[in-house]
Amino acid sequence: MSVTLWLFLGVVVGVGFFLAATKMKLTWYEWVLAVLGTILILFAIQNYAASQAEVEARAAGMLLLIFGLPGVILAALGFVLPWMRAKKAV
Repeated sequence: MSVTLWLFLGVVVGVGFFLAATKMKLTWYEWVLAVLGTILILFAIQNYAASQAEVEARAAGMLLLIFGLPGVILAALGFVLPWMRAKKAV
């Protein structure tokens, strides 16, 4: 995987967490969910790219499903929970 893609992903993740830290009130467990979800998503992207480079399409798809789906769910929970709490407070 190219360096520019990882640089782009790093900038996107950094900006996302910066906006979350400044615009949203997150509790400690929401931070844990968001960080774990982000780590799993980045791990899934790296494994997917490596498996595709080795021409293992089936393994790439399985790794994306096994690591990416839980990562998306955890990250979504980490950012949807404060949104629901803010909506309930209004």
